[in-house]
Amino acid sequence: MIQHASDAAALLTDIRIVIAEDHDDTRYIVEHVLRHRGATVISAPTAREALTVVSEADIILTDFSMPEHDGVWLLEQVNRQPRPIPVISVSGFAEQHVPRLAQAPFARKLLKPVDPWGLPGIIVEVLRQSQARRDAGAHASTPGGQ
Repeated sequence: MIQHASDAAALLTDIRIVIAEDHDDTRYIVEHVLRHRGATVISAPTAREALTVVSEADIILTDFSMPEHDGVWLLEQVNRQPRPIPVISVSGFAEQHVPRLAQAPFARKLLKPVDPWGLPGIIVEVLRQSQARRDAGAHASTPGGQ
């Protein structure tokens, strides 16, 4: 899934990203940057709409505060899926001020404002860490650890 690319423009090639963000301009900019870096991007203005396409994602990037359902709700729904999908939270709220956000087991929590051009590197890092955890779990569950 993750390829080492010498060309920064191809950093996210073959990575499928779902974005849940209710702010149109923010969603557009993030989507544009991630596509520019080679990702396949599906975006949604609500957590409920994003949930309809999470099965197609390698990773999810969600706003914390959205109408109807927040990013923690989306994380909880994603964690019920048969395949583990890392979820990154982006919030204008500091964790220490929002216990619900602080307690949620996101793969990464980012505080706005976020540099959209820094997101590709963060996404690759989170995907690598997620894969390493899955590999370690598979190794530990085999007889003799082999």
